Amino acid sequence: MKPDEIKELHQKEVEKTREKQLDQQISKFKKADKEVLKIKYEEYDEEEDYAVIDLEISQESDIYQKFTMLSRRRISQEIMNHLEEYAKYVPLYKPLLINITMPNQTIAPDMLQTIELMVERSLIKRIIDLTVTIKQIKILSTLMVLFGLTAMMISILLSERYLNIFIFNEVFSIASWVFIWKSVEGFLFDLRKTTEQKYKLLQIYSADYVSKL
Repeated sequence: MKPDEIKELHQKEVEKTREKQLDQQISKFKKADKEVLKIKYEEYDEEEDYAVIDLEISQESDIYQKFTMLSRRRISQEIMNHLEEYAKYVPLYKPLLINITMPNQTIAPDMLQTIELMVERSLIKRIIDLTVTIKQIKILSTLMVLFGLTAMMISILLSERYLNIFIFNEVFSIASWVFIWKSVEGFLFDLRKTTEQKYKLLQIYSADYVSKL
């Protein structure tokens, strides 16, 4: 057998082995998927009054953002990302308790208060922006409803009185459904999503802070 043929045969055997391994892995994935669906996943203890987010910092300098153009200190973005990531899994009805510690020691009360104030200060601008966005969505969606209804009325009038203007009738008919759909999308999807984002930030903003080992 020629070297090229031997190499090709070996390559086919390798591919068959990989396909067999892939089939075995997929079989395991399906089995694991069924097991996961049977488990009630909870990121917090339902019996506790608070959903606790633990945050351990290595040293005091880790609290502050290292590079900023502002004169006053700002909270580290890593800390904010940590709080938001873990808060995602906590339902809105559950109050947050943020437990901040250092290796084998607790945080002094004045430092704990400083961290709380910096976290709140970091969230204020984003909460205000989301509030403005919510108002804009409500106004825009309401206008879309009015435009849609107006276009629909014009389409009906054209179809009843001016049967020969078929193109204009179709244009207003399509426009009415586009405007109405945009309003529905705004009220049902954009508004809900933005409101949930705002409430999640308010949940972190109103959290209590402790330092317990």
